[in-house]
Amino acid sequence: MIAGVISYLLIWGLMTKPSKQKPMNWFSELTKFLFVLYCLLVVSVTLFPLPIGFPFTFENLSAFINLIPLVSIWKQISLIGTAYDGDVLFMIGLIIRNVGGNILLFVPLGFLIPIIWKNVRYLKQIFFIGIGISVTIELLQLLESFVGGWGRVTDIDDVICNVFGSVLGYLLYDLLLLFSKKYQVRILHRIYKV
Repeated sequence: MIAGVISYLLIWGLMTKPSKQKPMNWFSELTKFLFVLYCLLVVSVTLFPLPIGFPFTFENLSAFINLIPLVSIWKQISLIGTAYDGDVLFMIGLIIRNVGGNILLFVPLGFLIPIIWKNVRYLKQIFFIGIGISVTIELLQLLESFVGGWGRVTDIDDVICNVFGSVLGYLLYDLLLLFSKKYQVRILHRIYKV
């Protein structure tokens, strides 16, 4: 992440030339920087953690891929009270971290994209961007399993949670926009004008 931030700042410094005719929009620049930071965080969390799992073999392929929606979530819920020596709180915490983490991971995506790109301001667009990015991450994780030899689970439930998170982020953006228009909050009007 540090290398990515340094690279972004170097490229930004070389490419950005403020002038007296067109002053720097610091809100826009900060939003772009936050988006780059967010993208680096997503990549580091989803593609680069140390592999923890079992060695990949083609015999275990079904353990690495779940294409049936909500199966892994229901399976985890069914293990409450039996897994981890019956530790209910630990299992509930594990489910919340898995499902909630996948949702929260994509909330900034749905919130920041309409701020940065003026032509992406509709829920349908965010929905399809969320699907595209999430499926790409899952396919890259599957590729890591093939190439790296360690099992990363490619799960449709992760895609569902990620897309739900991006939609939730967009709804927060939309709610903030409505709030700024209704109460004439001047600083929030910048969100729509970026």
